[in-house]
Amino acid sequence: MAEQQVQTKEYKPVDIIDFSMQSKPTKVTDAFGQLISDKVVNFLANKKQEVSAKMFKTKEDIPEPTEVEVKAEPEPETTETQ
Repeated sequence: MAEQQVQTKEYKPVDIIDFSMQSKPTKVTDAFGQLISDKVVNFLANKKQEVSAKMFKTKEDIPEPTEVEVKAEPEPETTETQ
């Protein structure tokens, strides 16, 4: 079988509005699906790079936790008697 080349149009957000006004629900769905899938794919690619960068940081790149000394204040003495 010969493979069919599918030409996909690059949709813009304005196309969703145009197709809605022209009462073409299938085209609205196609345009929305393409636009949202592009955004999801880009977001996942960025998140993947972020996670991999954090995983492979060298020990020098990771700051060591600093210890903070907390001093307890003494309770004030009261002169009341019961």
